[in-house]
Amino acid sequence: MSSGIIKFIKKLFLKYKQTLTDFVDFIIFLSSRDTKSQDSYNTIRLSLRAVCKKAMISRVSGGAALLLSACLFIIMVGAIGIYALLWFPYGIFIFYMGSLFILSFVFLRVLLLPLLSLFSKEKIALLIEERYPSLNNTLISSIQLTRDTSRKNAVKYSGQMISLLVDNTANQLRSLDINRVISKGFPRFCYAVLIVSALAFGTMYVFNRSYLNKNIPLLFSYLGSGRDIDEKGPVVYSCPVIGDITIVYRYPLYSELQSKTLYNTSGEIKALKGSEVQISATSDRPVASAGIVVNDSTRIPLVIENGKTMRGTLSLFESGTYVFETTDSTGRIFKDTASHTIQLESDQYPEVSISSPGKDITVNEKDTVDIRYTAKDDFGIDEITLVFEQENERKPKTLNSFRRKQNQYSGAYVWSLSELGLRPDDKIAYHVEVKDNDTISGPKVSNSKIYYLEIYSSKKKHQELIQLQEALLQEMLHMLSDDLTKRVDDEKCSSKDYLAMIQEGIQEQARKIIGLFTEVLVRMQDDTMANYSVYYSLENLKNKFRNVTDKKQTAIFQSIREVVENQMPVSLLKELQKVQDEEVAEVEQGILFLNEMIEKQKLEDVVDTGKNLIQSQNNIEKLLDTLRKGEDAKLNEKVLSELKRIEETIQQMMEKLMKMAQGEHMDEFFNADALKKIEQNDLMKEMDAMKDAFNKGDLNAALQAAQKLLSSIQEMMNQMKSSAQNFADSSYNDMLKETSQLSDKISELESKERELTENTDTLKKDIQKRASESMNETFPSFFEKQEKRLGMIKKDLMETKDILAKNTLLQEYLRVNRDLKRMSEERDAMASRLSELFGSDDDIDQFQEESEKLSELFGQNAELNREINKDPLLRNFLSLSRELPQTDETISHLEEMLKGWDAKESLNLAKELSQNLNQWNNRTQNILRQKVTQKEDIPKKDLEVSQKVNDAANLNQQIVNDLESMIQTLEEQQLSGLTEEDQNTLEKYAREQQELQEETEELREKADKLSQQNPFMDENADKQLDMASKSMGQAKEKLEKHDAQGSVIDERESLYRLAEAKKGMEMAKERISKGMMGAGLPMPMPRPFRGRMEEGQFGASTEKVEIPSEEAYKVPKEFRQDILDALKEGLPEKYKDLNRDYYQRLVD
Repeated sequence: MSSGIIKFIKKLFLKYKQTLTDFVDFIIFLSSRDTKSQDSYNTIRLSLRAVCKKAMISRVSGGAALLLSACLFIIMVGAIGIYALLWFPYGIFIFYMGSLFILSFVFLRVLLLPLLSLFSKEKIALLIEERYPSLNNTLISSIQLTRDTSRKNAVKYSGQMISLLVDNTANQLRSLDINRVISKGFPRFCYAVLIVSALAFGTMYVFNRSYLNKNIPLLFSYLGSGRDIDEKGPVVYSCPVIGDITIVYRYPLYSELQSKTLYNTSGEIKALKGSEVQISATSDRPVASAGIVVNDSTRIPLVIENGKTMRGTLSLFESGTYVFETTDSTGRIFKDTASHTIQLESDQYPEVSISSPGKDITVNEKDTVDIRYTAKDDFGIDEITLVFEQENERKPKTLNSFRRKQNQYSGAYVWSLSELGLRPDDKIAYHVEVKDNDTISGPKVSNSKIYYLEIYSSKKKHQELIQLQEALLQEMLHMLSDDLTKRVDDEKCSSKDYLAMIQEGIQEQARKIIGLFTEVLVRMQDDTMANYSVYYSLENLKNKFRNVTDKKQTAIFQSIREVVENQMPVSLLKELQKVQDEEVAEVEQGILFLNEMIEKQKLEDVVDTGKNLIQSQNNIEKLLDTLRKGEDAKLNEKVLSELKRIEETIQQMMEKLMKMAQGEHMDEFFNADALKKIEQNDLMKEMDAMKDAFNKGDLNAALQAAQKLLSSIQEMMNQMKSSAQNFADSSYNDMLKETSQLSDKISELESKERELTENTDTLKKDIQKRASESMNETFPSFFEKQEKRLGMIKKDLMETKDILAKNTLLQEYLRVNRDLKRMSEERDAMASRLSELFGSDDDIDQFQEESEKLSELFGQNAELNREINKDPLLRNFLSLSRELPQTDETISHLEEMLKGWDAKESLNLAKELSQNLNQWNNRTQNILRQKVTQKEDIPKKDLEVSQKVNDAANLNQQIVNDLESMIQTLEEQQLSGLTEEDQNTLEKYAREQQELQEETEELREKADKLSQQNPFMDENADKQLDMASKSMGQAKEKLEKHDAQGSVIDERESLYRLAEAKKGMEMAKERISKGMMGAGLPMPMPRPFRGRMEEGQFGASTEKVEIPSEEAYKVPKEFRQDILDALKEGLPEKYKDLNRDYYQRLVD
């Protein structure tokens, strides 16, 4: 028997040794690194390891899930049957042992044993071959044959055969998906069991929460300690029943909440952190002592009163649970099975927001920003702070702090930026910060949204404008490319559909280019660095571009509509191609000029950067001199700051020059000496020398180096400016020369036309002088007669006004209308003030009162309007009452013209008056005829008004007829008084006028051509020359008809047009001169920068404006009165000759 035991022990030892060896091999096998070698043995080893890891993950995750499911099942069964187990003999013990058995079985059977089987490579190989039978045991054979080399040599296997077997197996493994060896069925099943168990446990917990909360701790208490379990079974002592729980809450002082008492509660506590809770409860039996156990750790003793009542105080600083613990007279300790929760109510974070500006804005460095904010907190605000970040430094500014409770606060702060020392391009981030008054956990801080103040930079805006011009240039290049490649005379364009499709694409490009032109021009109006010459030339380019593109598109699409067939005729396509060629020429010319203008602006920007560089160097020289004299020892930081700025400025200038070097046509500029000097890095060397001397404390050397650097910078800038001037102005000189030549020719033509006009005017005066004597006796009686008629008209209209003034209904209606207009204006003004939301209560009350009065007036107006509309004649009298004041002005003016013997102007005024009087008379007579037909009674006063208006209209018509006859007679006498010499002279002047007209036409053609080539010159000169030519033609015709007076008028018109053309040429010359390098003309009256672009799309004001009424377009009464007063006082001497000449002309 002893020998059998020895064999068993030996066998067990060998098995243990093998298991240990397998485990070590397994650990080595898993932890070994992957090699880059892809030989057959490594392929097999990697395959085995991948399957092993997959199997371990699957088994561990699945086994853990199944083990957890078993735990949930045991807890659920134990909690449900706890009381049955307690009363059943050895129930807890049996349940305890059964639970251990189940968990052990699951652990061993599902988790441990399967994992131990993975220690053997043969078993892993069997798993693979079981999944892939096609391996036909080659994998396990390869493993066994290669495992022990000494054994292989003992049995004398063929090494070559083993190698072939291993290679074959590795090749098969490479073609297989090793990841599919381990099935996912087992972990999925375990997960499903866990989910079902968790759902079952959760459902039971939801419906029996209090039951499980009580029984589960009881179960673990018995299972953990095993107390009260003996051979005879459990002895169960019942705990005292604790109830009638009263809770008194005393909240933290900062909350200012009143104390609160809750009676007969469940014991649940819910209050702010830091609150003090007084708890009192009653037991169903006497207790010796009691306490509260908080979170199973801290015990707070309670005071016992009357043997059953217990009281105590609990300070709340954390959430958790508590239970009552009592001790009876025998010393037994009972812990109440009911656990009560402690829940801390959170003191919410404060809230703060900025309502104004409420967005990122652009401001000037010395502006003030009106910040409006609102803050609130559930228990109180302690402090409100404005926080901004400047130069990476956080800077707070206290806006308000509160000693008393303040749950909500709205405030405003006027932030003056001048004290911050800001510079253009600076960007300030700011927000409002609010702290609450929490003294328990410490103040909680909240921030508003972060906004940014960007300091307005004219340079930045100007750079953006140049970039927009470059975008415009690119779009024009794209369009030119399409025009050149998509010719209208192409064979494909014979199809109407294809032609329309191509041209619609080009038309869309044209619209986009016009939009870019507009955007550039609009932005230039706000650009303080913009050149008016550039603005003007761009505006001309835009107009020319739009005209030529509209012309092409109109011609093409009109031709498409007119052609009936789908095929376009070849001859028509050739004609349309000519129109497109005009567009190509215009676009090419625009591209060349725009590119040159952009390069010029870039050169100006470089020169401007150099000016800043000189300014910075001057500043640092002054600072160094101050330091050397020992006046201020705190200037080191300023010196370093200026040095840094100089370095940055030099870097900026170099970057700008590098970008410009990539452009075309810049070789001439970049070969200049100024640019060569920059390339030699002399500036940076001198800069480093100055920095070294400063850092060493040698201020004299630093100052000398600064002066040398300033001299070098100044020399460089002078050379650069000169080179830029020569480069940029080369093409401008040609434009200026051509414009000057054309302006000189217009001046010569103007002199010739002035001489001809003076000769004609002299002849005209001579003719008038001979004919004026015969009419001197006729004028006084003629105009006196007309004045008497006008006096009768004034009397009739005055009596008409008196009659209408006695009509109470009309006067009441007019009064109500005046009050309505006045009160509407006042209400609108008040509404504008109230719209700012800062109006006082008095303003609001006044606004409401005015609105009520206005409503009453509207009602009165409507009622009066209905009454007046019942009688058409009364409605007509209402119109007459409104129009009479303007008619009085016309009569007054006519009276003065008659006194001055001005027949022509008198006739015009009489016709104007006749139009009003005839309109009133016709309207009144029609209404009267209708009333007579309908047999209605007509009041005597109404008939009287009608008669007086009729008389006035007849008298005024007589004045018109007499004035027309007088003027006709004067013109006939003037023609009959011409001599043969006068006629020959007029014909000679006609020939001279024709020659001047032909010369004007030549100049017009040159101006037209020049305006096409020169964007600085608009089409105004061309138009003025065209109008001058037409006036010359009219003057020639009148001279041929011997109408000296008419020809003088046209000649003077020609002179005016020539002067306007010359003015246009002079302005073009000025624009070209100002457009040259360094002579920029700023935009006229630029709109001042207001700091915030808030209202319209381009910063336009959106304030209410009053639309002008019809009366606003009439000449103001005061102005007319001034003229009449001047006429009454008599004409100035220099105007008497002109007036006399006028009448002499009429006579002749």
